[in-house]
Amino acid sequence: MTAANRPPIPASCAHRPTVGGLVVPVINLRLADGGVDFRSPHQTTYARCWTERLCQTCGNPLGHPAVLFGGPNQLASGHFDEPPLCPPCALYASRACPMVAGRQPFYAVRARVSEGHRGKACTDPACDCGGYVPTDINAGDAGGDPAHPWYALYVEPRGYTVTVQDVESPCPDARCRHTSHRRRIVNGGLLNRPPLKVVLVSAPGEGRTWRRLTTAEAAELLPADYRLSEAASLA
Repeated sequence: MTAANRPPIPASCAHRPTVGGLVVPVINLRLADGGVDFRSPHQTTYARCWTERLCQTCGNPLGHPAVLFGGPNQLASGHFDEPPLCPPCALYASRACPMVAGRQPFYAVRARVSEGHRGKACTDPACDCGGYVPTDINAGDAGGDPAHPWYALYVEPRGYTVTVQDVESPCPDARCRHTSHRRRIVNGGLLNRPPLKVVLVSAPGEGRTWRRLTTAEAAELLPADYRLSEAASLA
């Protein structure tokens, strides 16, 4: 993205650092050299964004409404793994993130920055973790998969229930005799009521569209229990 094409930074992110003219979301891994891994979340912050209802970009408490980003699979299941955003940050992310904005036809296949030498050191000098350690050793990666449409669901701040799962997590302590431990982590949020509205953010081959779906269009994507009501579609 060239400097001329970078979206303006919203007021909600005025306090956030930037890298290359782009806001560093509070959720992303910060590297010891001052850089950031835009493709990897910091698990503790990820969990806080869900449980404390904070925007994943600016880190501020969510107001009304909150916004959930997801693809067709997330809408069909009602379960979202991307933490919520406030509306200004959702608009910003829809332009700044190359995947969400529909500028990339495939998910990146290159290694994440935190998986290379820049992720070997921790940002906390007092920490003995030895560097970045993935949370789930069995987690899959979408690298190489074709891009999918992205949607933004505007929901009530309490319109989702936080969910957890058990994972095999590597042990960061080299002195430990166990190579991994069973760990329970926050893994997303499940809709518990119909969204206020659904927006098609982008589509493969079209790029960013930001078009509000009709009630009928949303009904084809959402679980039956969480379809838009006629009143919501007119709001």
